[in-house]
Amino acid sequence: PKQGDFCTFSFAKEYFALRTTKSVAAFLTKSQCWRISTGEIPQNVGAMKNLENLKISGHRGLVGTLPPSLFELSNLEFLYLNGNSLIGSVSENIGQLTKLMDFRINDNSFNGTIPDAIQFCQELEILDFSHNDLSGTLPSGLFKLSTLQYFYLRANSFTGSISEDIGQLTKLNHLWVDENKFNGTIPNSIGLCQDLEKLHLQESGLHGTLPDGLYDLINLQDLYLDRNDFSGTISERIGDMTGLLDLRLYENRFSGALPSTPGFCEDLE
Repeated sequence: PKQGDFCTFSFAKEYFALRTTKSVAAFLTKSQCWRISTGEIPQNVGAMKNLENLKISGHRGLVGTLPPSLFELSNLEFLYLNGNSLIGSVSENIGQLTKLMDFRINDNSFNGTIPDAIQFCQELEILDFSHNDLSGTLPSGLFKLSTLQYFYLRANSFTGSISEDIGQLTKLNHLWVDENKFNGTIPNSIGLCQDLEKLHLQESGLHGTLPDGLYDLINLQDLYLDRNDFSGTISERIGDMTGLLDLRLYENRFSGALPSTPGFCEDLE
């Protein structure tokens, strides 16, 4: 493929990446390149049957919905569509991408709900749906993604509660579900996510007292609980969370004082 005025390509074997300036382009074979003047993902993107990596990020000129053939790329491991202007919903056919490890559609204008069929993407390690117009409750299938490590849903309009099944995601390292419209409390089972380092729940509509399980997260570095409706006191057990670097509690209805546990707050920034 040639590097022209419109596109810069990086392509080797099954690797596929795009850097566009004025239009969107796609490889349809290993030897040919088409420039797409409409600014949409080509309907025949599914023709690239051996594709493992599809990365089209940061192009506000990329519009339209996800073509059905995209979900026929059964060998995809990395799918980056973040930072564009895509709309529409995520099809239930996402469940056909069973080899997917890293799926990012953040910073677009997707709407609708997360399909329950996401549960069939059993290799997923990174899932980023942040900064869209997604809504509805979190499907039970999400909590069956046992390999998930980085889970981002921030800045959408999700409702309902966060299921106790969150405790099944024992490999979670980052959980960012802030800036949503949840209700209910923090599930006690969060304490089973022992690898958690970043827990961002700020401005998410949650209420109630903090569960005992929260204090089991001894590897936690960031705990953002601000701008919710939490109440009650902060347990002395927060002193067990010796790795905490950033704790945010403001704009809640907590009572009492922070515990005077020896060592607590020594590393807080």
